[in-house]
Amino acid sequence: MQIIVKKFGGTSLGSIEKIKKIAKRIADEKDSITQIVVVVSAMGETTNQLFDLAYLISEKPCQRELDMLLTAGERISMSLLSLALNENGISSISFTGSQSGIITDNKHGNARIQNVSAFRIRDELNKGKVVIVAGFQGVSGQKEVTTLGRGGSDTTAVALASYLKAIKCEIFTDVDGIFTADPRIVDQATKIEQLDSDLMLALSTSGASVLHVRAVEFAITYGVAIEVKSSFNNNTGTQIYRIKEMEEKKIQAITKYSPLTSYRFKGEILSFSKLLNLLEKSYIEIFNYEIFSHELLIILQDKSDSNKIVDIISNFGILELIDMKENLSAITLVGVKLWNNTKLIVRISQLLQENQVEIIRIYHSHASITLLVDVQNEHKTVNLLHDKLIQRIK
Repeated sequence: MQIIVKKFGGTSLGSIEKIKKIAKRIADEKDSITQIVVVVSAMGETTNQLFDLAYLISEKPCQRELDMLLTAGERISMSLLSLALNENGISSISFTGSQSGIITDNKHGNARIQNVSAFRIRDELNKGKVVIVAGFQGVSGQKEVTTLGRGGSDTTAVALASYLKAIKCEIFTDVDGIFTADPRIVDQATKIEQLDSDLMLALSTSGASVLHVRAVEFAITYGVAIEVKSSFNNNTGTQIYRIKEMEEKKIQAITKYSPLTSYRFKGEILSFSKLLNLLEKSYIEIFNYEIFSHELLIILQDKSDSNKIVDIISNFGILELIDMKENLSAITLVGVKLWNNTKLIVRISQLLQENQVEIIRIYHSHASITLLVDVQNEHKTVNLLHDKLIQRIK
């Protein structure tokens, strides 16, 4: 028997009618040679609504109790979908993260998976049932309910696919797959049929929200093949797996992340390290950072963290804030062999200069080039670079 893991997000589970459609889709795909595990997120805006309820009670809710509250959203989805499948004549059972054997550390709100022991899922699959699993959650070694943080349901799906040796992990979204750029911004954006998992990781870390970073990291580590496809049609999606490295230099896609805020500090290198460690412990997400001789540049992902970092710095006491810039956008080109491609950097710089777009900073990695620009130039820059550079680099 072959196993397929399917993950459905909150948008596709946003109402009872949508849940019934997902159940009908799964029922139509169930056959005698395929065992199906379905990982679900909370319905629609349920998680945000539960957050709001918690903050009506407390300005600083206890993380343990917040995890207990938030995991209710996925439990609602899993139970309703299982009921809908049974109504379609498909024997089904639902499990929470702890019942599924998702074992995590004890870091409430942003736990990391340490082990998977999904023997109950395997037992039910062998009885011919479709197993529905609540994503985004697990249980710690201390028997505490935990949540996996942003994108946690994607990570649950890939982790289970690895444990069960599934032939594929299908991630269902509101788009047909991974595109060369956000089709809401770039009219000429096209779907990518096959994408190397390392390039997908570069896209996810640069702001592409279709597939979460931790899920891609898990897939790379454990060799899980992923297909990103639409919840609303039966079109083939984007196949993501380890592709043998190409010799040609090629840009595959462009993504953007905004708004970002940058901070520049003066101080000692040891102090910088202590600050970065403190920010991580405070759950402040850093998009990028650079350490110079006596300067540290930090770029924050979440604008809501701006007040937190100011409070931390004022208490830290040994660093001087010398510059801050708000409303920035990171435009990232992802592709093969982009590291130290000076010819491409020159071409990009000329294109943007000719179109009156100032590049505030440029970052490199093996698979990406990131340009920091003012957020008001974001759409203009994405469209310009997509038009000129989504092609072979000669």
